[in-house]
Amino acid sequence: MANRTANTPNHHAIVLVTVAALAATVPIAVTDMRAAKAGALVVARERTSVLDALRTPGLALVTADDPSADEARLAVDGREDTEWVGRPGELEWKWVAAFARPVHIGLLRASLGASPTSGVPTVFHWEARVPSRAASICDAAPAESEDGWVTIDGTDQGLPPQGDLLAQPRRRSWFVDTDACALRLVVERTNAGPPVVREVQAVESARDVLLDGEASDDGAYPGFRAADAVDGTYGRRWAGAPGMSRWTLRVDLPAPQPVDRVRLVLGFDATSVPRPAWGRSYAVSWAPLHYVLEATEDGRHWSAIASEPLRPDGSILPLRRRLVTLPEARTVSALRLVMTGATGANGLPEAGAVPVVREIAAYRADDTRPVLAAPWVLAVNANPSTETHVLAGGEMMNDAYWAKFLQRRFSLVVPAMRRDDRFDRSLGARGEPIDAPARDESGQMLEAIEGDDPLLDAQLLSQSSPPPITVLSGSNDWDYAGETGPDRAKPRRWHWDPLRDARAGGMGQLGPAVRQRLAPFMGFCGGAQILGLLEARRADAWSPDDDQRTIDMVLRRTSGRPIRGFAPPIDSERAWPGDPHPPRAKIRFMPDDKLFEDLAGPVHRSTTMEMPEWHSDALRSDAFLPGGPLQRFEVLATSAFCGPDVVAASPRDGVVPNPSGPGWCDTLPEAFRSRDRAWPILGTQFHAEQKDFATAGPGDPPESVADARLFFAAAYEQMVDAYLKLAP
Repeated sequence: MANRTANTPNHHAIVLVTVAALAATVPIAVTDMRAAKAGALVVARERTSVLDALRTPGLALVTADDPSADEARLAVDGREDTEWVGRPGELEWKWVAAFARPVHIGLLRASLGASPTSGVPTVFHWEARVPSRAASICDAAPAESEDGWVTIDGTDQGLPPQGDLLAQPRRRSWFVDTDACALRLVVERTNAGPPVVREVQAVESARDVLLDGEASDDGAYPGFRAADAVDGTYGRRWAGAPGMSRWTLRVDLPAPQPVDRVRLVLGFDATSVPRPAWGRSYAVSWAPLHYVLEATEDGRHWSAIASEPLRPDGSILPLRRRLVTLPEARTVSALRLVMTGATGANGLPEAGAVPVVREIAAYRADDTRPVLAAPWVLAVNANPSTETHVLAGGEMMNDAYWAKFLQRRFSLVVPAMRRDDRFDRSLGARGEPIDAPARDESGQMLEAIEGDDPLLDAQLLSQSSPPPITVLSGSNDWDYAGETGPDRAKPRRWHWDPLRDARAGGMGQLGPAVRQRLAPFMGFCGGAQILGLLEARRADAWSPDDDQRTIDMVLRRTSGRPIRGFAPPIDSERAWPGDPHPPRAKIRFMPDDKLFEDLAGPVHRSTTMEMPEWHSDALRSDAFLPGGPLQRFEVLATSAFCGPDVVAASPRDGVVPNPSGPGWCDTLPEAFRSRDRAWPILGTQFHAEQKDFATAGPGDPPESVADARLFFAAAYEQMVDAYLKLAP
């Protein structure tokens, strides 16, 4: 099986794997695509710079509304060793930045706290003074004035359900979409002491020109206006009138504009439809079945600039988020979306269904700022659907089971995820299905798909804009094998070859997207192992023997032995919160790496025993060495697995005598990251996405109970780094 737990003695010496550095840049060529048949792919190009409104000379005036005002500028001086500290004893703190001219902000980022345990805001929000329409300069207003401030949507951070934690993530990001003459951070509570703000960025983004347009339609569902599709929000939306089979949604601009990008967000939500025999396929509910996006310069003569995307076999690609990029600028006075037919609530074409359009946005060709659309998460159930089909609740409940962990974890660092909670609400305390009515925000931040769904491939990921943070889940109880099916002796246990193409029941079709770095990926435990397999998979590898050789090059039992059949209990490593007196796996990490610097804290700690583990297979240490199949990844954390049956997996896989019992100890890679300057890949053997220990392990400080969440928050920030560099 791919996912079980760790039982490593916490006092064993742990040796980090040393991996020789590769070149900083690896070319991203669209090659080796014969197996994927993905059609046209979108390969991101790194931006050399972005515009920070707080560091534009003569633009920003930074202050505060208390005697600490003189130090407020230290939060925008580009140095992490200086900071603004709120005055002690206040009930509320305010940090303010005013601009000389209106700016359009797409991303706010902040470095907070004196340390993870002090000065980090826990209850706070961001506000903006919105300029008057078409204003070219901003009216001066005192920092202490309360006039004109509006809370920026998606930045309101309330106290988490578990209350104030001793340790909080220090790096935070908020994707916003707002015009501002001033910004204000309002802090009501911290984890300890007054708030500390080390650095703030206000990254300018391309402005949607349709916000100034006038929308109209030829029929809308009662209560849904055409204007709701161009107001810059996801929750408000347009829906076509019932009883029609063709709809037109039009936006007229006040004056013609040179446009080169148009963004569409279509459908009410993502869903899934049954596949033959077993499994479910990704689909979109209440979406236009066919559409044509048209533009006009004079209001009379229209020309098509895009239609629904197709897969190589001519079928429709169910793409919800799309950026139409024109080969050259077009002068546009109006855009219209002409739609024919629609899917229903189940995602299938349905008579009487109506289309939903969440957003239409367009950008001037001379606006060189990035389009900073908020990231979204695609939860991938990395298990065979043949197995999940026979589990209680079937595939839908198992898909929701893995997605709910991500909703809970991401909601701690992305406030908008708290509202998009349908997966969490669809399962009871014991995993039983419960009714979860749809909400306006459904599908805004989180969608789900099955790993062996043929639609999960390079085309779906690369043509989505932005590409999703694609998260491969942990695993159910199954074994790597040449053939997929139940175990003959124990039918409730399953065998699976994940390297086969989806049409043969595997996930191999996802390999090109992984190898070409076409989207950001995260994988936990079994999901991380599958990312390693997809990285190593040859495009022409197809036979079970080829797949077994790949598995042997990338994975092994925790004992170092080849993976054959189901693992014996002695090879199971389990350190799981909630178990009576759970053993702890001691993980050694690189304390200076941004993924772990919050765990390291002011004492520069380099180990933790607060990462949940449950596995019997592991990535091979020697696979990451030069010449190995995972040489494009770097290892950032390791642990030791010790036992009487431990052996070296290869001559390059060193083992050491077990200092506390019979047998040997071997090194397990616990966290790895891609080296390429492209969309990142991040994998961990531990389950930071699921659980927390209630108490610290022996020798660890009390705040270490937050280690898994701190790691998860840091992983998200690394994804944000990539979105900022690679935004179109």
